[in-house]
Amino acid sequence: MFVSVLSFILLFGVCHASDTAAPAQLGPPSLGFSSSVRSVCKPIPSTLSLCHGIGYRHMRIPNLLGHDTLREAQQQSAAWLPLVSKLCHRDTKKFLCSLFAPVCLPELSGPVSPCGSLCEVVRDGCVPVMSAFGFPWPEMFNCTRFPRGTQLCIPATGEQEGRTPEEVRHEEALKGSVICEACSLAAEGESDIQENFCHSPYAFKMRLGSVSVVGGDRQLVPTARSRILRWAGGGAQRAEGIGGAMAHSALWLQEGGTCTCPGLDSAETNKDRGLEGEQMDIRQAKDGGKAVKGVQSGWYLALAQAEEGRLLLTRLVRWTRADRELKKFIRALLKQSCPAL
Repeated sequence: MFVSVLSFILLFGVCHASDTAAPAQLGPPSLGFSSSVRSVCKPIPSTLSLCHGIGYRHMRIPNLLGHDTLREAQQQSAAWLPLVSKLCHRDTKKFLCSLFAPVCLPELSGPVSPCGSLCEVVRDGCVPVMSAFGFPWPEMFNCTRFPRGTQLCIPATGEQEGRTPEEVRHEEALKGSVICEACSLAAEGESDIQENFCHSPYAFKMRLGSVSVVGGDRQLVPTARSRILRWAGGGAQRAEGIGGAMAHSALWLQEGGTCTCPGLDSAETNKDRGLEGEQMDIRQAKDGGKAVKGVQSGWYLALAQAEEGRLLLTRLVRWTRADRELKKFIRALLKQSCPAL
C-alpha cells in the first residue's frame, strides 16, 4: 500500500527545520551512490525478511545503497538480520530498512533518507556489539552522509525536534490511517495466502477470542475452534500435543496499535449490528450468555513467523465469503506439496 506524505509523518515522523528552506534533493546521489536505473516503487518482497512488519508495503528501487534490483537488496540485507536480533537499539531495524527498503511516497520522486541523528543513535548503540564480534561500523553507514537541518528525513523514535504545529495536527487527524503491513483487503489477502502458504512456517484458520494492544503491538488470541494449518515449517502434525492450547497462544500484529487492519477494524465496528451482531449473540448464548470482551466475529486466515519467542503475523485476512468456500479454499491450500522449512 502506498502511504501519503502525511501518513508517513504519522508512521515515522519527519525532521526538518521550521524555516522555509526547500529540502535538498533526496535519493542515492546525495548519499554518494548513483544508479542509471529510474526510481520506481515496488512491493516489499516476502523474501526481504529484514523489513517484515516495518509499517509500509512499498519501497523504492534503486534503494539508498545503490541496489538496482529487489533480489540484490534482499541478498545484501540478509547479512544484517543478526544485528537486529541483538536488540542493540530499538531503531536498528528502522534505520536499516530506510536504506535497504526506503519507503515509497508517490508525492516524492525519490526515497526519504534517515536523519543523521537516527544513524548516530543506532551506531552508538550497536558499535559495541559489532566490535565484540570483530566488525567495524561500515563506511556505507557513515552518519555524515545523512541529512540534517533543512532536509526531510526519518528521525529516531521519539525525536520531536523540528516538528511544526501543523505536522502535529496532521498526526492527530491521521491516526490509524496507515494500513498495517500484514493486513490487506479480502481479495488481495486470499491471493497472498495462496502465494505464501508454503513459504510461511506457521499458518492458521482461526476465530479470535480477544484483541488488545500491548506495548504498541496488537495481541490476537485465537479461540479453541481455530485450526493449525502449518507449524514450525511443516504440516499440522508437527503441532500434535498442542490441542486446546490454541485458545491460550497469542499471535502478534507488530506496531498494530498505530495502524489500521481492515479485517479486524471492520469486524470491531460492525460487531454490534447486522448479521455479525446476531451471530455473536448466538455464540454468547451458547456460552452461557457471557459476552467475551473483544471477540471478533468470523473466520480469519493468518500466516506467521517466529521472532524473539513470539509468533508475528506476516499476513492476516478476514474471510468474507461462505463457510463452504472457506473449506474449499483450505483443502486447496493443504493439497499443495510444501517442502519442509
